[in-house]
Amino acid sequence: AADYETFWKEYGTNIKLGVIEDSANRTRLAKLLRFISSISGEKQVSLAEYIERMKPKQENIYFIAAMSIDEAKKSPFVENILKKGYEVLYLIDPVDQYCLQSLPEYEGKKFQNVAKEGFELDKSDVKKEEQKKRLEKTYEPLLAWLKDKLSDKISDAKVSDRLVQTPMALIASQWGYDGNMERIARAQAYQKSGGDTTMNYYLNQKKALEINPHHPLIKDLLRRIEESKDDKTAIDLANVMVEAATLRSGYDLRDSVGFADRIESMLRRAMGISLDEKIEEEPADEEDQVKVDFNEDENVIDDENDDGDDRNAKTTKSHKKHGDL
Repeated sequence: AADYETFWKEYGTNIKLGVIEDSANRTRLAKLLRFISSISGEKQVSLAEYIERMKPKQENIYFIAAMSIDEAKKSPFVENILKKGYEVLYLIDPVDQYCLQSLPEYEGKKFQNVAKEGFELDKSDVKKEEQKKRLEKTYEPLLAWLKDKLSDKISDAKVSDRLVQTPMALIASQWGYDGNMERIARAQAYQKSGGDTTMNYYLNQKKALEINPHHPLIKDLLRRIEESKDDKTAIDLANVMVEAATLRSGYDLRDSVGFADRIESMLRRAMGISLDEKIEEEPADEEDQVKVDFNEDENVIDDENDDGDDRNAKTTKSHKKHGDL
């Protein structure tokens, strides 16, 4: 095991690239792959080891891609799946995601990105399915309202079964970019002077919004829009929550200034400060005032000197004139 760890540190990236590029040996190379997982600690696990630990009704190999293990652990997309005791692979190397995308399956098990649409833990749980339908009916007014008010930011709004602590999250389509892949793609796009039409298409795709029906902020938002669909506070709250969800989901904010302005507005409301209350202008420093007065005095002296110079010049000219005479 120790020998293989040394081997993997040296040649791991080459093996991943081999899976991507060498279709003839892809299946054989896949057996050599190693990843950190949610239950492995610092030890890396093989795909075969993951499959051995899969739950009885589990159909897919779950993974999340992130910049670091810490980011992967804190991702909203793994909240419910980890709570239920499923193992998740943490893909923290930029080449990892490309590697698994090249593998349609491993030993009959497909790979499932938990940050994308189509994620379901157990469709056979009838009670859970019935509960989800009831929640969808309860939150139907809010979902419709969100799709209307945030049409410039989201493609759809749905009730989530993957969130536990987080109020909202942005979900990529099956063929779209998740947050990690979008960061990688943007970095590549900056390096290309001509741009990439296909890449730009995926980078500009809207994401679906998933809401956590058990979160107090979501419950309050539903209450507000049922009372008034034009509630200004509800609109600001929804915008801030979606922008926070954008960051939590691993995406970059396109309007960071607008986000900061909305945060300030909400802070003003929370502190009982009027949105129209102006910022107090800072009075001029005494030292600055003295400088201003001093400069004004200098100007007066300069003006007097200029007048004196003019008079002296006139007197000199007059004397010269009389002398000539």
